[in-house]
Amino acid sequence: MSVGPLVVDPLIGGGDVAAALAATFAGSSAQLYGNALALTGALVGAVYTLSGRSLRQRLSLFAYTFVVYAVCTVALGVLAVGTGAPLLGYPRSEWLLFLGMALLPGMFGHTVINWALKYVKSSVVSISLLGEPVGSGLLALALLGEVPAGVTVLGGVVVLVGIFVTTRARAT
Repeated sequence: MSVGPLVVDPLIGGGDVAAALAATFAGSSAQLYGNALALTGALVGAVYTLSGRSLRQRLSLFAYTFVVYAVCTVALGVLAVGTGAPLLGYPRSEWLLFLGMALLPGMFGHTVINWALKYVKSSVVSISLLGEPVGSGLLALALLGEVPAGVTVLGGVVVLVGIFVTTRARAT
């Protein structure tokens, strides 16, 4: 998915796919840093899901989410202060957006995921998380009128088919 547009565009336009791939993997340090962060995020997400599955068998949803959200709040607060990010001075409209993001995807969305960890296999929960960017893209289309590129739509379809196939296979 990371190299999709770089490979698909040369294929469609008759360009050099090998050169596009080489350019991708020899990218800037910012691109490599971003890829390293993505890989780290995936590993941490896997650990979170596996440990959450185990802990949710013994803890109530409230107890589990209270601890998880408290630890995340403190960690993000320390990170924000440590990097010098401004914590105040935002306009009212920004605070409303922050509140909306905290309540809907934060509290509601992640609480549903944490609830599911008790009842659904961790592999199914993990694979279903891949649908999050697809949902974000649909919201961007509906609310902001942002139309994704064709290759992005194709990637979203592949992700949704993968989620379907995996969850169906795990259910049988």
